[in-house]
Amino acid sequence: MAAMLAAFPVEALDLTKPADAYKAMLRMVGDLDGKPVFKDWTVTILAVQPGAKPLPILRMQGYNAGRLVTKPDGSYEWVTREVSYYQDLKTGEIIDAWTNPLTGKKVCVVHVANDPVSNKFPAPVKDMAAPLAVFQKTGEISSLRWDIPLAYPNVLQPADHPEESTGPTYLASEHFIYFANTADLESDSARSTPTHYAWFRTGPWLPWMKMGQAPGYLIYSGQGRKYSSFDELPAPVQAYTRKHHPSYVTAPDSYYQPNETSWSYYAKLKTAGKLPRDCN
Repeated sequence: MAAMLAAFPVEALDLTKPADAYKAMLRMVGDLDGKPVFKDWTVTILAVQPGAKPLPILRMQGYNAGRLVTKPDGSYEWVTREVSYYQDLKTGEIIDAWTNPLTGKKVCVVHVANDPVSNKFPAPVKDMAAPLAVFQKTGEISSLRWDIPLAYPNVLQPADHPEESTGPTYLASEHFIYFANTADLESDSARSTPTHYAWFRTGPWLPWMKMGQAPGYLIYSGQGRKYSSFDELPAPVQAYTRKHHPSYVTAPDSYYQPNETSWSYYAKLKTAGKLPRDCN
């Protein structure tokens, strides 16, 4: 701990300097003391089909439980796990079955339970090609935006999973905009900064929707904030997690791989014969 404090002297941060912006980003995302933090989200999911107006089809609530792990070289690992629960569009209740308005078919819902979802935050170096932390100051509020395009081989290939696969390549994008008080970010006294954020995502049909390679995609539109305790999360999310995914009440302690995705999690359940079948 003493080494960490020595590395970050107590003085006002300059968000235009890479080292200061890096520290501000870490405090915005997590807690420099390595305490677990919880970032929740409340989301509306819309279906987009060619030539049709985007259609709201589901709601979703969930959270990420994360912890910063400091490394000897001054970099950090961000170790997390996350759950997300699909909800009825009108009532907001967590659902186990859903009638797909695009096909008229009733399907069993597979909620998100991904462990781990971790990455590394390399310390800034001179002439770094793509700095992690570029803040936009707008008076009392500053923001940090990350746009993350994704493309990699689909773990659910069409030949083996014709109903669940949208194609040989998984294509999606994640978009985050974090907001915090400029004064909080520039102060060097706190170890974690209060944060709100907006989250947007584009992605393929979910495997359990049984849409196959039908043209179209999903838009996720949501927002959330950071908490220091699991007990601050929405009560229905807490209750469902304690019942079904009790290990997710806190963050991992260390960095391990490979990362889990909703698609790899679905594939594991299918291979093990554990996909939900009786969801009436």
